[in-house]
Amino acid sequence: MPFWHTAGMGRVLALGIGIGMAGAVSGAVSGAERAPAPRLLTASQAAEHLDQAVLTEVHTRSGIMKNLQYLSDVIGPRLTGSRNLEQANHWAAQRMRSYGLENVRLEPWELPIGWERISAHARLVEPNNGRTLLLAAAGWSPGTNGTVTGPIVVLKARTTAELAQYKGKLKGVIVLRGEPTTIAPVTDLTYGPPRSSASASASTPKTGNAPAKLPQPSLTELRAFRRELSDFLKAEGALALFIDAAKPHGLLITTGSWRTGDRGTPQEPMPTLYVAHEHYRLLYRLATAPEGTPPRVELTVVNRFQPGPITVYNTVGEIRGSEKPDEYVVLGAHLDSWDLASGTTDNGTGSCVVLEVARALAQLTRAGFRPKRTIRFVLFSGEEQGLHGSKQYVKRHQDEMPRTSAALVHDTGTGQVQGLNLQGRAAVRAVLTPELRILSTIPGWKGLELTSMGGTDHLSFEAAGVPGFACKQDMDEYRLTHHTQSDTFDKAKEPNLIQGAQVLALTVLRIANLPELLPREKPQPAKKDPAKKEPAKKAG
Repeated sequence: MPFWHTAGMGRVLALGIGIGMAGAVSGAVSGAERAPAPRLLTASQAAEHLDQAVLTEVHTRSGIMKNLQYLSDVIGPRLTGSRNLEQANHWAAQRMRSYGLENVRLEPWELPIGWERISAHARLVEPNNGRTLLLAAAGWSPGTNGTVTGPIVVLKARTTAELAQYKGKLKGVIVLRGEPTTIAPVTDLTYGPPRSSASASASTPKTGNAPAKLPQPSLTELRAFRRELSDFLKAEGALALFIDAAKPHGLLITTGSWRTGDRGTPQEPMPTLYVAHEHYRLLYRLATAPEGTPPRVELTVVNRFQPGPITVYNTVGEIRGSEKPDEYVVLGAHLDSWDLASGTTDNGTGSCVVLEVARALAQLTRAGFRPKRTIRFVLFSGEEQGLHGSKQYVKRHQDEMPRTSAALVHDTGTGQVQGLNLQGRAAVRAVLTPELRILSTIPGWKGLELTSMGGTDHLSFEAAGVPGFACKQDMDEYRLTHHTQSDTFDKAKEPNLIQGAQVLALTVLRIANLPELLPREKPQPAKKDPAKKEPAKKAG
């Protein structure tokens, strides 16, 4: 059966009839010639005509910017567990219903404790030069329970063994978390937050002709040490932990989460703050100067915890499939954001692109062109604290995972979608490359890549065996807006978001109309021959 639904076949054939009749108008009027028989479209031609209808619908009737401005300026920041996020959930569900999506609902899950930022103030009291410090609390970290004052101490430990040297030396101090970060100049817009695997090896400076590589801790190991460090500092009586915001020109950053697992409290034990890069470097210079008095800082941090459990939601809607309604293609983004600004580029842009794809494909469905498989649109929550919403979605829909062809996620700001990161799935690329040739006509599209990307909700599906893909996007200004007080509506670029909606609308439609589910096999890493010994390493 052709990929379109039979209810829309007449409309597709009518396209062909119109083309066939176009050259016969003059003859029909004069009566001198007999009108030629209508030319019917092949399945391939019908698919191309439907592709063009999708592109035109998104280009001419886009609601992206109207939705994005409301989400950014009226609802505002959407921290997980906040009233603003719940308002955004209901608003998104209403938009889905207005577009004609089916089975629209809020799917609940719970977090153990809520958190609200109130205020953070700091100033240098030694040297007493009137300098105030720009900083922001990490999410789910406590306040200082009043104003505290203490000297700055630089802590360079990276392992449990290295922490031992600080035992008995941190009572009443404010800890700097190591040396300042090296950051790119503000003019380098290709530099951005890393999205690759945290366990990848990093190169050290070259020795001779080959770079020497040192093993890097895995993400699990990093998180475990981070927790151990907070517990150690609390036990030692430190006042607070300062971390370099690692952004240029006074931009702050925030991140953080409630604690998970079965030990301790769900909140972090130590007041933790991100300090503007320029001010962090100032404190580091003063604290490491060979002469002079160590710097002292006065600090007041107020945050508020909300006892849990707290119910939060994923917003879900769908276009039911015509032939295989119990097979799925998921298109998603995360609706939650951080709270220093309005959460426009992280990830209001992705959320409103998903809504736009839903609107455009629902419009075609009403015209009779219903996809073969169900396309499900999901706006996740809790992404910023560890992909919790998408993990909960996968858990809730566990029985559907074998019947889910793919999950695609838009989550790198306002830049054009240049490709998809296929997580090493060569078999998927072989299937999709001919299907997505039409994308080469869209400015900015570069193609499918086997590269892997971390840090967003597609990983929850990958962990369940479902092909999960994140959009490979132009970084644009994402390094500067990501988690900062600069993440506001004025940074959104409508042409780029329309382009992304066009790419994703065509992609999910083509995947939904494939004869079979996308292949799931992934290349296996090459096995080492146990009989083959590694060459001895030279000293020096």
